[in-house]
Amino acid sequence: MTDRGDGALLLIAHGSARYRDAGRTVQGHAAAIRDAGHFAAVAVGFLNGAPTVTEALAKLPPGMLHVVPFFMEDGYFTRVAVPKSLAGRGNLRLHAPVGTHPGLVALIAKRIERAPAGAQIVLVGHGSARAPGRRLALHEHAERLGAHVAFLEEPPLIADVLSNMPGPAVAVLGIFAGEGGHVRDDLPAAIAAARHRLGEGLTDLGSIGEDPGMVPLILDRIRGTQEPATITQPGRPCSSV
Repeated sequence: MTDRGDGALLLIAHGSARYRDAGRTVQGHAAAIRDAGHFAAVAVGFLNGAPTVTEALAKLPPGMLHVVPFFMEDGYFTRVAVPKSLAGRGNLRLHAPVGTHPGLVALIAKRIERAPAGAQIVLVGHGSARAPGRRLALHEHAERLGAHVAFLEEPPLIADVLSNMPGPAVAVLGIFAGEGGHVRDDLPAAIAAARHRLGEGLTDLGSIGEDPGMVPLILDRIRGTQEPATITQPGRPCSSV
């Protein structure tokens, strides 16, 4: 059990109306936490798709409820949509989104180890066409790792970033929580377009949200420790994040 007692845990994710199984990643993380017996009950609710947050809440027992948004940034969804979806439910603690946890950079660094030696790293996030230019957690992760930043919906756009990469080796990692259209359609399309120029020098590192290491970060959001992690990258010194 966690040091917060036998309360319940609700993970809230975006979901997808187009892909019904877009939430399988967060469902897998929830299952791992459930099987470990950390909480009296563990559920997942989606803002878009099923089960909805309301449906998930209905299946949870009364008592303390810990809510962790399974999002990569702290923006509209975590500040407005998630709290709105919880309206009327008392005795809960809404924690910070897992994607802004400082320990995420260690997971990213580990995934980057799969890239060819000397490859330039590009971290790709969603971005916002409505409110571009904000300082995001993605920027902080990239700065700590010496990586490039690209977005799907605001500059610098992924297509532009990849078109300006000289090569010969470039590796792309998606910083996404779910498996909706951005992960299945948009990012693969951008990578495929760039592969015409970069060929085998372009490596697709997948999306970080699927990493099993997300589970400890979810739990740490509830514990509230968030201890800085020390990471080591090939060819780079250790750094505290």
